[in-house]
Amino acid sequence: MIPASCTLLVRRRSVFVVGVILLAAVAAPSHEKGDLSAPQELSHAFRNVHESVAPAVVLVRTSGDLSHRLPRFHPPIGPQDEAPFSGLGSGVIVDSAGYVLSNHHVVREADTIYVTLNDRRRFHAEVVGVDSLIDIALLKIDGEDLPVAPLGNSRDLLIGDWVVAIGYPLGMGATLTHGIVSALGRQADVIPGEYGIESFIQTNAVINPGNSGGPLLDLDGRVVGINAAISTKTGYFIGYGLAVPVDLAREAMRDFLEHGRTVRGYLGIRMQSVDDLLVRERGLELDPPAGVYISGTLDDSPAGRSELQVGDVILSVNGDPVNSSNQVQTQIYQLDPGDSVALEIWRNGATATAMVVLGERETDHRLAQARRRVTRLGLTVEVLDSVRADTLGFTPGVARELGLKVVDQAVVVVAIDPDGDAAAKGIRVNDVITEIDQTVVSSLDQFMKSISQLRDGEAALFWLWREDGGIDVRTLRIQPAE
Repeated sequence: MIPASCTLLVRRRSVFVVGVILLAAVAAPSHEKGDLSAPQELSHAFRNVHESVAPAVVLVRTSGDLSHRLPRFHPPIGPQDEAPFSGLGSGVIVDSAGYVLSNHHVVREADTIYVTLNDRRRFHAEVVGVDSLIDIALLKIDGEDLPVAPLGNSRDLLIGDWVVAIGYPLGMGATLTHGIVSALGRQADVIPGEYGIESFIQTNAVINPGNSGGPLLDLDGRVVGINAAISTKTGYFIGYGLAVPVDLAREAMRDFLEHGRTVRGYLGIRMQSVDDLLVRERGLELDPPAGVYISGTLDDSPAGRSELQVGDVILSVNGDPVNSSNQVQTQIYQLDPGDSVALEIWRNGATATAMVVLGERETDHRLAQARRRVTRLGLTVEVLDSVRADTLGFTPGVARELGLKVVDQAVVVVAIDPDGDAAAKGIRVNDVITEIDQTVVSSLDQFMKSISQLRDGEAALFWLWREDGGIDVRTLRIQPAE
């Protein structure tokens, strides 16, 4: 669970000094009476963005795992007479139907999520989908006359463009800050996992803990990014802000709404940026160094079945030049399995175009298959949260007896389809699934993996822990898809 200071922090080991210099605006040529000077025009632009978009920027508060606490010097995050919240972030309404974009890390492991609008209306929010690889979450609230922020195009951004950030930093009220785009395609090593996709918009607009999930906007009031992290040595803003490009967030949102999950293109290569050292080591005749070097292709992958070879250098993807692995990942992410991608490659002093039909990563395919099968079983499962565990009496001691290392990785049934096989076999809400065919269910991922390995029509034994009856065993059969 992310604490109330839920903006991810990028902590650098090297010591650096950041100087902030306010430059006085150069005096503009004389204007006729009534005209605005350049500074006044910029002020009007900032005010217009705030007036049009601030109503659509929301406060996101979550409750759940309280192991992450606010630092002792952190200010209060809200009225003390409300239910306690352990996480605080921001979001932005992007559709009048109530869809809210935020960060995955804002809502990760949350038991409950509440969204508060600028007009003080508060709604319970449901998670429509999350993509941890780009740190994006899509939430849904039910309300009328909801304000909406329009989506722009992050690929149109240029370094030096003015941008505005709106969010709820440090538990304070809605706050507007401004700056410029300082860099594009920035990697910061803040998204965990081998396949995290980082192509951040870097800005010097002031972003602090609590801004996570709020919008980064151009001066036309269009969302161009979702603020996600700060590069800092203190935990507060002395550094740079990082935002997920809205083009990536839009693609994730489209997948959630059309497929119920992210559907990513998959190429299957290992790669590294071409620099002067690699040019010398590999004897590459690239002057100046450019592109992305293919250091390996994965077996049984689209790249492994294509004409691509180790030693090839990718110069562009669908006509867009690339010079880092995250640029390639970003381009592939926005394509779907089955799409063809044109890779301009350099090989042995000559350039050529390789056409590759993208696939889907096996783990993504297996997870999607498991989710469909769980639905056909007629049950809904979640990770056992601490509140439900306490209510059921599922203690750490019980977890250890069942072969589980920690309570908060157990899988619990939270809903039953009355017409499904699970209901017919007597499975109940609050049953904790401890084993499937003698394989310990140690996490939600492990549960999905076990389900994905079952064939249609095959039966499996489910071991269940119950509050009032200890261990029970039921047989469930995966019904074939219609």
